[in-house]
Amino acid sequence: MKKQLFTILAAGSIGSAFAQLPVSTAPQNKHIVLEEYTGIYCGYCPDGHSIANTIYANNPGTVLINIHTGGYATVAAGEPDLKTTIGTAISGMTGMGITGYPAGDVNRAVLTGSVMAAGRGSWTSMGNTIKAQSAYCNVAVEGSVDATTRVLTYTAQVYYTANSPVTSNSLTVVLLEDKVLGPQHNYGNPLYNASNYNADGSYNHNHVLRAGLTAGNFGITIPTTTSGTTFTTTGTYTIPATYGATGKTNPCLLGNLKLAAFVTETNSLTINGANGPVNITNIANANDGAVSNLIADAEVCAGNLQPFKFNLANYGSTNMTSAVINYSVTGGSAQTYTFSGNLAPYTQTVITLPAYSFPVSATNTLNVTVTNVNGSADAVTSNNAVSKSIPLTTKIANGLNLTMEFTQDQYGTESSWEIREEVSGTLVSSGGPYTDLAASGTQLNTQAFTVNPNLCYKVTVFDAYGDGFNAGYGAGNYKIKDGATTIYTMNGVMGTEDLKYFKTSVTAGLSEMGNAISSISLFPNPTKNNTTITLELIQNETVSISVVDVMGREVYTESMTEIAAGNHTVNLNTENWASGVYNVNISTANGKTSRKLVVSK
Repeated sequence: MKKQLFTILAAGSIGSAFAQLPVSTAPQNKHIVLEEYTGIYCGYCPDGHSIANTIYANNPGTVLINIHTGGYATVAAGEPDLKTTIGTAISGMTGMGITGYPAGDVNRAVLTGSVMAAGRGSWTSMGNTIKAQSAYCNVAVEGSVDATTRVLTYTAQVYYTANSPVTSNSLTVVLLEDKVLGPQHNYGNPLYNASNYNADGSYNHNHVLRAGLTAGNFGITIPTTTSGTTFTTTGTYTIPATYGATGKTNPCLLGNLKLAAFVTETNSLTINGANGPVNITNIANANDGAVSNLIADAEVCAGNLQPFKFNLANYGSTNMTSAVINYSVTGGSAQTYTFSGNLAPYTQTVITLPAYSFPVSATNTLNVTVTNVNGSADAVTSNNAVSKSIPLTTKIANGLNLTMEFTQDQYGTESSWEIREEVSGTLVSSGGPYTDLAASGTQLNTQAFTVNPNLCYKVTVFDAYGDGFNAGYGAGNYKIKDGATTIYTMNGVMGTEDLKYFKTSVTAGLSEMGNAISSISLFPNPTKNNTTITLELIQNETVSISVVDVMGREVYTESMTEIAAGNHTVNLNTENWASGVYNVNISTANGKTSRKLVVSK
């Protein structure tokens, strides 16, 4: 059957933001071309983005090029690598003079100090200086990309309204992308550029330099630069599905692409520039939703998934205004989420789904599927589903008296952690922030804590800077230990947050009782007004029970002399007890053990 093909405009409606072909022949002043040097670990860079966006909004024709470069753009595994070869070359060119981030040059002119780059506080005045100057050439650019082959064809034109005062001009054409999702450090309080953050905490990186399209890093030579001359160049470029180094890749969405072109005197002073659209052609279907990049817990214990997220993309020719998404975990109940919005063709959004509970097994698979787009069945089924295997934790503690051994790196003030009982959310133990060290290195911090048997616990580690605590400033790690036995080790390589689970065995702590008691349980726990202690004695025993609060005050005591082997129950009336965590201490002549009881009013 013959397919109907569609053509759409990728980067929005055409207006003053784009200079389309043919190039204007009317004399004009220079457009601001701001090359902004940035990185996801730069906490002040979102303020730079905000300042640049204001310049862009207030000055039609402004070209913004966000170049991720330098140490703040060096990312960890799993984070988006936004560096480019051309960006590195531009930031390192002679006379650029970057000394801190964010930095920016305006038309590669020396407008403050002795170098091209300046801090964000100078960009507006630098732009005002440039836009008041006349330009001796005009620039226009546009392109189209085949949705099936991803081949981009572009054309750029330069028209000289006056003679160039130098013998050599160069034309550079670059590919830019908006709404590239990723993390972004932010030192603002309130946050700088807060509107660029999505509901899931990801940041929209805009005007991101993806590739240079003309040969070399500093453009191609314009052979004739005299008044009345028009120079036209056309080229092709196959747009990859992803950019970035191995393990740090990030998708490229055709609907978020745009072009920029600018003319320089050799490779320095920029005379004029323009933005241009990228039209998408050869789109095969009107309604085509796709799901990808499913991010969820790496393991489970009690069968409770934290809120999880995935990318929903529109690969159809019409805007996606609604979509039906089904999700479930093997053995759990099917759930439905309905997307409602206005997603342009070949763009995406992040969907966050709520916490989900299910009957846990050794192997568990989370499935997410889009079934309906804009009220119709999805036209392409091959991209409709994404899944993730989520195993049951194998980290088991056989004792109740455990230890956290947290080895910090140099920047201890960035690190903290907490351990909670998974089902009730009760805080069991926590630590950090710690003290910074004078130099790169490590320091061990040890903290003991007590758990209950046959329960699941989650360990969450936080890093305020977002690079973990094993990122070149000391090989940090942490261990959960049961006496001399290490239950598991975490290597400190993480981003802002890391979550792990462990479970206590059914018989955890009973070894401390010798051969006296085979099982102990408290139910309900947490409780409000009463709970029952159930003991199974192996032999006749004298059993003492003492309950103390977190301040060490005894709130209940009982001694049962020479009770027979078998099952016994003790009822605790907690009606008048304050909310909190209590230790239930149980002892016999053969030893002692304890259980935690949570009272919640």
